[in-house]
Amino acid sequence: MITAPGILINGVKITPEQIDGEVQYHPAGSLPEARYEAMQALVVRELLIQRAAELGLCKRDEAIETPDAIIDDLLVQELSVPEADEDTCKRYYDNNRQKFFTSPLFEVSHILYLAPPEDNEARKEAKSKADKALTELQESPDLFESLAREESGCSSAKDNGRLGQISKGQTMPEFEAALLRMCEGELSTEPVETEVGYHIIKVHKHLEGKELPFETVQDRISDYLSCHSWQRAFSQYIQLLAGRAEISGFNLKLADSVLVQ
Repeated sequence: MITAPGILINGVKITPEQIDGEVQYHPAGSLPEARYEAMQALVVRELLIQRAAELGLCKRDEAIETPDAIIDDLLVQELSVPEADEDTCKRYYDNNRQKFFTSPLFEVSHILYLAPPEDNEARKEAKSKADKALTELQESPDLFESLAREESGCSSAKDNGRLGQISKGQTMPEFEAALLRMCEGELSTEPVETEVGYHIIKVHKHLEGKELPFETVQDRISDYLSCHSWQRAFSQYIQLLAGRAEISGFNLKLADSVLVQ
């Protein structure tokens, strides 16, 4: 676990109690990661407050009371990031055309054999039932609707297993990955495992995504590039402030995506 007796920024102390109070705002995969992110946020904030006071934008006591507004004023004064022009946006579009497509659409049915992820016996039983049903369907595809009504553990069973139209991001990752590999009219060649059990999938229709013209995504690209440039400039700015400061008790490692919190 990361612990700290306290962090000093140019003689100003960040206490363990402040760190403990900040942790709640930094959800992470583990407590040490959350504590590191909390300490980083407090160090960055202190560097910015001290810089604002140095420039006469505030007194330090005022900054402690209303840090966000003062930091915003500081960054407006200190950071200058040009907006991406049309040529830059067009170049990004041409180099990343695969990102600018509408989502493919699928009309899908499935049969779900439910099994909790932690129950190994139930998983084996569900897989066995799915294998058996799939063998039947490969021989007699017309049985799909009746099997869905009789055996599916999904609420779609009452609709013969039909899920309606599905686009990317609307199903579990494993289910979506299987869909993206399937063609119109195809039945899954093996049961598809997800955290809820095993699925037999049938694709009725598959409409490929269409490329979006540059004019419809130019503003989105401009916002993305401007945000990325600002994040990079902000990271470099904090590194400059940190390089001029005396910091003890913490090793500041910033990525371009670091944000003020």
